[in-house]
Amino acid sequence: MAQEEQALIRELVRTIDKRCHWETKPNDRGGLDLTLQFPFGKATTSLRAEDLVAAAESSQSFYRLRERIKKARKSLRDAGKPYMPWQLPKIEPLAGPSPRGGGGGGGWSPGPRR
Repeated sequence: MAQEEQALIRELVRTIDKRCHWETKPNDRGGLDLTLQFPFGKATTSLRAEDLVAAAESSQSFYRLRERIKKARKSLRDAGKPYMPWQLPKIEPLAGPSPRGGGGGGGWSPGPRR
């Protein structure tokens, strides 16, 4: 990988997160696979060679590529924990029905309307 591409990717990643660890590997489509490592997980996105060249030439393409990297980071951050109902704590009722014969949901009622 050329020094210019490495410097461009470093600049892109540092504008998003300065503490992020990243690495690139060439892919079979002629571009690069960018792997970002955050404290909360790992994200991989594919970058085309044409996009890297365009990003080096214009700021609009630079920020478009930056948004793609941010989207990968956001999807990783917003993923949350999976829903596993078998790991939820069992919920016990706080109180049973009232000893005065009420159904437990009581309270004062005005009586029938006349």
